[in-house]
Amino acid sequence: MPSRTSRSIEMRPAEAGDLPFMQQLYSSTRSAEVRMGGCDLATETLLQGLQFKAQQTWYETQYPNADLAVIMDRERPMGRLYVDYGPGELRILDICLLPEYRNRGIGLGLLRSLQAQGERLRLPVRINVPLGSPAQRLLLRCGFDILAADGIYNIMEWMPPAGID
Repeated sequence: MPSRTSRSIEMRPAEAGDLPFMQQLYSSTRSAEVRMGGCDLATETLLQGLQFKAQQTWYETQYPNADLAVIMDRERPMGRLYVDYGPGELRILDICLLPEYRNRGIGLGLLRSLQAQGERLRLPVRINVPLGSPAQRLLLRCGFDILAADGIYNIMEWMPPAGID
C-alpha cells in the first residue's frame, strides 16, 4: 500500500512496532474537554492507553479487512490513515495527523486521493466525524454532506459523480 501524496509524504502499512507512535497520536487528539480532569499524568496516560486499545479492538472487530497505514514525512511518522474498502462503500475509519502537521493541506490531499479511489471504484466515501470537530469544515469543503447525526458523530458522505455507461 505504499503511496505518495507529496514529495516528502508517503504511506506505508502499519507494523507492530508502530504501536507506541499510534498511542501517542491518539493522545494528541484528546482535547482538554475530553481529557481526564483531576487525574495525575500517569493515570491519564494509563486511561488514554486503555481507550486507545478499546478503539483498536473495535476497529479490528468491526472492520477486520481494513487497511491501516502510517503517514510518513521522510522517515518520521506523522499520522495514520485507516480505511475499509467494503463492498458498498469506502469507509474512512480514522485519518489523523500529529498537531504540527495539521492545517498544511496534508489532510486535504489524503481526502482527495480517497475521493479519487471512490470515483474509480464507483463507491461513496463515508466517515463519522465527532460533533464539533474542526475536520468537519475540511470535509464540507471537499464536498462531503452530513447525512445524519447520532448525538456523538456527524455521519458524512461523499458521492462520486454519476458516470455515463
